[in-house]
Amino acid sequence: MHNLLNFFLSVLAKESVVVSRIEVFQGELYLEGGNLIFSLAALHEFVNQSSEEKIDYADFQRQLYQSTLNQDLKAHGGQVVVHHSTGKVETNLYRLERLPTVDKSL
Repeated sequence: MHNLLNFFLSVLAKESVVVSRIEVFQGELYLEGGNLIFSLAALHEFVNQSSEEKIDYADFQRQLYQSTLNQDLKAHGGQVVVHHSTGKVETNLYRLERLPTVDKSL
């Protein structure tokens, strides 16, 4: 899941190469209002396209569910949330977003 964390951090940093790849991707993975919207299947396909180490979808899901991805993202100011729930993990859309910054001077 290291590749996935790096990808999400690149999106949060708005790296132009990554943004360009997202813009030409054909599938349920796109930018909307500065946030990344994606289905798990599209995320798997996108990550596999850019990785030398291919992983099948079942292994991808298993690793994702067992990972600490959201905790790792929160340490970098981001999180993944459900964007649109269909009641099924397979067909839900998810959103990578920035956490609101907290003014610590209060």
